[in-house]
Amino acid sequence: MVESVGVGVGIYGENGRYTYVNQSYADLFDVAPSDLIGKTLWEIVPEVEASKFDGYWSSFADGETRKAETVHKYNDREVPVATVTTRRSIDGIAYHFGTIKDISKRRAREREIERQNERLENFASVVSHDLRNPLNVAQGYLDILQEDIDRDELQLVDNALDRMSALITELLELAQSENKVGETTPVPLQIVARRAWDNVDTSEAVLQSPESNPRVMADHSRLQQLFENLFRNAVEHAGPDVRVTVGTTADGFYVADNGPGISQKKRDRVFETGFTTAQNGTGFGLSIVQQIVTGHNWRIQITESPDGGAQFEITGVDFAE
Repeated sequence: MVESVGVGVGIYGENGRYTYVNQSYADLFDVAPSDLIGKTLWEIVPEVEASKFDGYWSSFADGETRKAETVHKYNDREVPVATVTTRRSIDGIAYHFGTIKDISKRRAREREIERQNERLENFASVVSHDLRNPLNVAQGYLDILQEDIDRDELQLVDNALDRMSALITELLELAQSENKVGETTPVPLQIVARRAWDNVDTSEAVLQSPESNPRVMADHSRLQQLFENLFRNAVEHAGPDVRVTVGTTADGFYVADNGPGISQKKRDRVFETGFTTAQNGTGFGLSIVQQIVTGHNWRIQITESPDGGAQFEITGVDFAE
């Protein structure tokens, strides 16, 4: 059974010397199992100090299991591993039975993610400073020109600058947010929805929020950001006079509108970064919504609202007592 488990197995006793290793463990160092038998734990695990092994050994209770991530080193090879070590006694003699799994690929992915995050942070810095500053200067000069000159072309320039500003804002949010969610606290759903509504240019749109004020366990700031993006999406796609409804379900809440809705074919794509069907949409708002949902370990799906519009249902939400 030990030979067929597909992960490394090592057994050592009170003296810290391996009494058994399987082939999978030996393969990590390109040696035979016999090369490792008799070696001490601290010869292979640099993190373990010989002088502290007795204390480590004594700290285990019979039947106790511990998990760890460390590095095993032998034959000029260093391998990051995840270990599960269990104390078992056989005929009154204690042994540690350990499984050792190579996590090199996972560590490599983690390092790549860290590099990507660094690039995103650098990108966010460029967006927030090097692009926004000249954009603000251009907007300022345009405002001056519009006071003296009445030309349709200037309004087109103004629209283009507004779109650039929206792109910068949402790109910045997308780059900085990832899936991070801070501390969750009981958040009043009605209040946070109203605050989000006030932060969005809703024109003649109408918001219907829950009459009661249930509290959900969430990161307050990120939940408000979720509502802001869903409200903005409704206005962009359903028009300035759209009616938006926020309601609750048994395990979550929803945001619905009375607009034209989203076809079944497009529902699978709306959360893709950059995908939009709105004339002035950026395609980032719903990607941010997806990130916030994922960061809370919630789920989101799109259905048809009772009025025939779009309904975004968020489930898996915990309500506060």
